[in-house]
Amino acid sequence: MRGRLWLGILAVIALAAILGESSAGRVAPARAAGQYRTYLPFVAKAPASVCPLSSSNAYTAGAAMQYDLDDPVRPAELHADKNLDLRGYTPSTDPALVRSLVNYGTDDENQPPQFATLFSPYRVPQLTEFYRVYDWKWAPSPNPGTRGSPLATWPVTALGLRTTPGEALHVPVSAYDIGEGMEVLVLYADEDTIALRYTREDSSGSRGYTVHLDNICTDPNLLALYRSLDCCNRYVYVGRGWWGYNLPALQAGKPLGTARGSEVVVAIQDTGNFMDPRSCNEWWQIRPGYTGSCPKYNGH
Repeated sequence: MRGRLWLGILAVIALAAILGESSAGRVAPARAAGQYRTYLPFVAKAPASVCPLSSSNAYTAGAAMQYDLDDPVRPAELHADKNLDLRGYTPSTDPALVRSLVNYGTDDENQPPQFATLFSPYRVPQLTEFYRVYDWKWAPSPNPGTRGSPLATWPVTALGLRTTPGEALHVPVSAYDIGEGMEVLVLYADEDTIALRYTREDSSGSRGYTVHLDNICTDPNLLALYRSLDCCNRYVYVGRGWWGYNLPALQAGKPLGTARGSEVVVAIQDTGNFMDPRSCNEWWQIRPGYTGSCPKYNGH
């Protein structure tokens, strides 16, 4: 009986030794090296916004004239002649495209909007990309309609310009003004696009110019003013020629925002028609330091 007891005790000791070695094989190396690990919750820091959250710029409102005949009035964000993001554009795939300024001459006795004056100091930046704005299939208001094929009237209808992220952008100067020291009304604005109208008509279809800028950081004070005015009487249809509401009004050269990245996209309409923004004797009459030529358009 005593022998059996001793055999049982020895068996238990042997089993404990085996388990101890097995356990030591799993745990001891980490403990021996002092490699205790503490697991903390993962906290991801949100990336800083590329756009300013505040501004010291001040903006004012000015009288606008109802011109479009949409009844009910088409919301500006759903209007493809006011919201370039809605209309959209696509890179040109023409291998023969002239990737520089071209010369169409000019038929304007006054100086039209000058793209070099977007920047301070004025400059002709690198032309980074060449786009074609989409045609638009209109529908009865307030339905926005749908995109068509890229416009083919001109080889290029929107142009990418090299920018430094965060640099200030300004209202392009021209020989036009809308009175009271102002040059443009803001027809549409959101966080990254703006439409500047060089007349008092709340329309891109009346005679005159509309400049569109995309991929920008719209000044937050300007955007707040636009949104406060994009309501109420603007969306009451009275008829062409009615002066019953205001929109933001800006002077030539007024800061309107900053570059969101390394490219800002510009497009220009003349009486509703999207034009070629490469035209050196129209939109680039002011071109300080430009060493390239202004070649005659060769049909590509």
